[in-house]
Amino acid sequence: MKSAIQNVTSRYTKFQNILPDELSHTKITEELEEAKNEIDKIIEEDLRNVKSLSSSLNKAIPFNEFLKPPSIIKAAFYTKQDHSQDPILFYYAHWTMSLSALRILAQNIIAISRELKTVYSNYINANAKNQKGIEFNRFVSEYQDFNGYLISICNTIIQYYDLFINVCNQIDPSNKEATLTKYQSDIDYRQLLAAIKELLLHGNIGRLVGFPLLRSALEIFINQELFNANKSGKYSNNQIIFLKQDIPSPKTIIRAVEKLNLERFFKTDSLRRLYDWQSIVIHRGYQTDDYLLWFVSERTALEILAAFNANLKQYRDQILEELQNEKEIQIK
Repeated sequence: MKSAIQNVTSRYTKFQNILPDELSHTKITEELEEAKNEIDKIIEEDLRNVKSLSSSLNKAIPFNEFLKPPSIIKAAFYTKQDHSQDPILFYYAHWTMSLSALRILAQNIIAISRELKTVYSNYINANAKNQKGIEFNRFVSEYQDFNGYLISICNTIIQYYDLFINVCNQIDPSNKEATLTKYQSDIDYRQLLAAIKELLLHGNIGRLVGFPLLRSALEIFINQELFNANKSGKYSNNQIIFLKQDIPSPKTIIRAVEKLNLERFFKTDSLRRLYDWQSIVIHRGYQTDDYLLWFVSERTALEILAAFNANLKQYRDQILEELQNEKEIQIK
C-alpha cells in the first residue's frame, strides 16, 4: 500500500528560487491553494486506507483518541516508565503529527505567498531611497521565509510518506513496501554551530535559542567522538553497550576524565562551565547577547572541541575503561 503524497512535491519545488519579476505574472497563490486541496484529499484517502487495513486485520487503533495531542504525545514519546510500546501506535502517532504538519505548512505557504507579492510590490513602487531600502529588506526576509517553507514542506512530504509506509507495514507484516529514506543520519555538531550563525543573522532569534544549540553541539560532539569504537586503538573490533540505557552525560564523562587526571588536556573546567551555563539559560529562559554567542560558537567552542578531539586519540581507551569501571558502559 502506497500514498500518492509524493505527487504533490513538484507543485512546491517549481516555486523554489522563483525570480522576483515572476511574482507579478505567476498565479502562485492560486496554484498553492490547489496543492493544499490535493494534500487534504490524499490525507483523507490515506486515513481511510489505514482504517480499512487495520479493521480487516483486527488491529485496533483508537483513531478518535489520536485527535487529542496528549494521546499523540504519549504514544510518540515513550519513556522508561512505559513497560511496553505498541509499534503500530508509535508510528501512527508520528504519522498523525506529520499529516498535521503538512496541513499547517500548506496553509502557511499560501499566506506567505500573498505577503511576498505585497512586499515586492511595495518595493517596486517605493519612491524615496530610504523607503525603497526598507521595503527591499522586507522583501528579502519574506523571500527567505518563503523558500524555507517550500524546503520544509518537501522534507515533510517525504517523512509523511515513510511514516505512512511504516504504519501499514506494522499493521500488515506481509506489506513490504520500502520507505524513501533508508536510514536516519545523525546530526553533526557542525550543523548546530552553523544553525546558531544562521539564526543570529536573522535578527534576535539566535539570542533565544543559541545557547541550547551550543549545549546540544557539545553533547553530540563528545558522544559521537568518544563512543566511536572504530576510532579506538584497543577496542575497534568491540561493541560499546550503554548499561543505563541512556548515553552517559557530558558531566559523567568529565568526571571520568578528571578521575584520570586528564583535565588539563581536555579543558574540562571550560567544558563544565559552558555546559552548566547553557543549562541555566535553557531552564531560566535567559536571552543571551549576540557578542557572547558569536564568541563562544566561533572561538571558544571550536577551540575546546578541537582540544578534546586531539587528546581523544591518545586517551580514548583509558576514558572508555574508566566508564566501564563505573558501570556506565560495557565493552564486549
